[in-house]
This record gives sequence, structure tokens and C-alpha cells, in this order.
Amino acid sequence: MVRTPAQSEAKSHPLTNWHSEMDNLFESFFRPVRQSASGAWLPAMNISESEGAYQIDLELPGLGAEDVNVELHDGKLTISGERKTEEQSDDRRWHRVEHVYGKFQRELKLGVPVDEDNVTANFKNGVLSVSIPKSEQAKPRKIEVKNS
Repeated sequence: MVRTPAQSEAKSHPLTNWHSEMDNLFESFFRPVRQSASGAWLPAMNISESEGAYQIDLELPGLGAEDVNVELHDGKLTISGERKTEEQSDDRRWHRVEHVYGKFQRELKLGVPVDEDNVTANFKNGVLSVSIPKSEQAKPRKIEVKNS
């Protein structure tokens, strides 16, 4: 590759390098894909709580209910699955691939007693929703204050 003097000068200019580093920083910061330390795919997860239950929602675009496994054992919720790679054909040349493929696993240690027999999981529009009802022990109780 032959560079013109202007390209060579721009490449070595300190502000150009700084600009490039800032672009890389923002690109990596706002990247929606989450990965574990091992490089495995980590789907985005929201956790919320109401008076009677915990709600866990995972974004799993491109997957179906049959691709996901949900287990609750000894107070630990494990959600796992796999997004299989698309078949690549020889008649297409890829310029950029941002879809993440492979296995994933998310684990949550529940610190309070829950009603394990009534946990439900539903899959709709690429979102897995797991509802975990609290046990009666974990629900807040109003304690009456009496005058003495």
C-alpha cells in the first residue's frame, strides 16, 4: 500500500491517534454484546422484584423456547442455552459479523426462600421471562405497633 504524504502525516499526528483511541473506547463501551472472562456469550438480563415474586428477563433474539434450559436447584437459578451459527456459503463474502454465537449460561444465587414449585418460564418475541414467586417466609409482613 502506498501512502500519500498527507496520509502519512495524518497517521502520525498525535490528535489522529487520540481520535482513533477514543473511537475504540466508545465502540467497546457501548457494544451491546456481553461476554464472560472466558469469551462466552452473556445475554442481557434484567432482574426485578415485586411484593410477591422476582422477575428475570433475558434477551435471546434468534432463539426459541427449545434452545433454552431453565433450572432451579438449592436456591440457584441457572439459565443456559446455545445460539447456533448460521450456515456460511461460499457464494457470499462476509464484511462484518457482529452476531454472537455459541453457548451461554447465567447463574443467580437466590438469597431468600422461594416457592420452587410455582416457578414459570415463558418465551415471547426473543425474550425469556422467568417468574419466581417468593415463599411466605420471604414476603414482607406488616407488624402492628401497639400502645402500651
